[in-house]
Amino acid sequence: MKTSAPTLHLFRFGAVVASACCTIGAAQALDIPMEARLAAERLDSKTCYAVLKTKGRLVGYELGGELLVSSGGKLTSVPSASSHDVGDGMPRRYEGGGLRLDIQPLSDQKTETIKDITYTIKERAVAVLVDQGKRRRLKLDILLSCS
Repeated sequence: MKTSAPTLHLFRFGAVVASACCTIGAAQALDIPMEARLAAERLDSKTCYAVLKTKGRLVGYELGGELLVSSGGKLTSVPSASSHDVGDGMPRRYEGGGLRLDIQPLSDQKTETIKDITYTIKERAVAVLVDQGKRRRLKLDILLSCS
């Protein structure tokens, strides 16, 4: 079958545009599991942050009013849209950049060590993740460690 040069050129252009759209869309999607090394520098000087996991896979880190996640292999910070923290039993929301994560705590367990001035909070929660308009329900295990 013979195609004319303008038709072939239009086909190639369409293929390039289609692949670029898919690449851009993939770059904005939340990575589960997250690559922990991406946040290592941000967490290095912090003494208090929470680790969020679903089915043993890293989702991200809650860190003083922001949620650190990876998207397309790059670290992304999603700001908090609520004023609640891990362990207070209140729902939390993070929203920005096409991503929304609503966390509803189910239970928590607190431990303290007075001598070392450390404490941990283990929280079980359910979350609704809205990523690029797609909704997913996640069961989260959250571990907040402070020293």
